[in-house]
Amino acid sequence: MNYKPNININALLRHTNKANDFVRWLSEDGDALVAAADLLGGKIWAAMATEVVISARKGGNVVARRNTLIALRRLLQGDCARFLEGDEAWRFASLHPDDSKATAAMLCAEALDGGLRAFEALRLVGITKITEVM
Repeated sequence: MNYKPNININALLRHTNKANDFVRWLSEDGDALVAAADLLGGKIWAAMATEVVISARKGGNVVARRNTLIALRRLLQGDCARFLEGDEAWRFASLHPDDSKATAAMLCAEALDGGLRAFEALRLVGITKITEVM
């Protein structure tokens, strides 16, 4: 018995476009992600963000860096600030919510969230490399 998934082509195209927009954002505005990671996490987090941005700019498989993207999203959403002994908590607490850097970090977190959701939707239909659809 062959199983044929019921794929909505419009939904597939929508997720593909979102993933494409996310990779384009990483290529063009990835410096904002690096700055936000540095601001809230320090040099190690900035280096992780830099690797992702370089991969996007070189046309690499950004989806392969999914775990790094998830970690960066958690950092920028404040999940790492729960543990008071961590450096991230102090960085997060010292940032004023009205600061433009906080707004930039929030926008980066939203971009990461949207990109990761698009990657997951594509993975569920069998697309594991973003270059397969671009």
